[in-house]
Amino acid sequence: MSESETSKTPRNAAAGAKQAQAAERPVHEATELTKRNAEYMRQMRKSLDATALSGEKKTAVLNEMTSTLLVEQGRGTTARQLYGTVQERTEEIVNPKKTRVERQKANYWVTALDNGLMLFMIFCLMYGIMGFIGTNATKNSAGANGITAILITSAIGGLGVAKLFEYLMPAKDGKKVSLWKKIAWSVLAIIVWMLVFTTMSMIQGPLNPVLPGIAYLIIAVVVFFARMWLKRRFNITTSMF
Repeated sequence: MSESETSKTPRNAAAGAKQAQAAERPVHEATELTKRNAEYMRQMRKSLDATALSGEKKTAVLNEMTSTLLVEQGRGTTARQLYGTVQERTEEIVNPKKTRVERQKANYWVTALDNGLMLFMIFCLMYGIMGFIGTNATKNSAGANGITAILITSAIGGLGVAKLFEYLMPAKDGKKVSLWKKIAWSVLAIIVWMLVFTTMSMIQGPLNPVLPGIAYLIIAVVVFFARMWLKRRFNITTSMF
């Protein structure tokens, strides 16, 4: 082998080693965005500046997006393909989508409020009519038709009914609840609510004032329209009525 060939061999080997290292180097070692992605991030920064997000939040979001793009652009992915339009991405950051668990919790409280208002409206309507009639039943139920008793009983009833609906509805994960368990929970819920109702009926005096019949009827009408607005606003379908 000639001296020239011998001198070329190490150089060729070194070049080959460098090429192999370059091929194995992770894509995220890129330090600059493509022009298209850089323009997207410029528009993104401008869009976020127009929101009420804190400076720290905006910086964290932009840094995270930039880091992700430095990796993905090496695979031919653009920012638009990864995040959608700037407006869509901004909306997602400002108003992040709730997880399934968060949605369930939110739906539970809205359903509880709806059913609580429904019970409160029924009680007010019933005791309002009884107040106008002036029957002996009204006098004998002075504790049960007090405004405090009605409020607490309705609130606990709304929470219980919402939880019962949540338990009785078909599970999304495919798990089925046996019929006897559903019946047992329903009976238990009714018993607990009746105990609360009976206990609240024992409270009389200033802590549980009885309002005039007309007052109860006015409250019932106001609650009816409030409940109608609530059902339309949150598209409530899980309620007794």
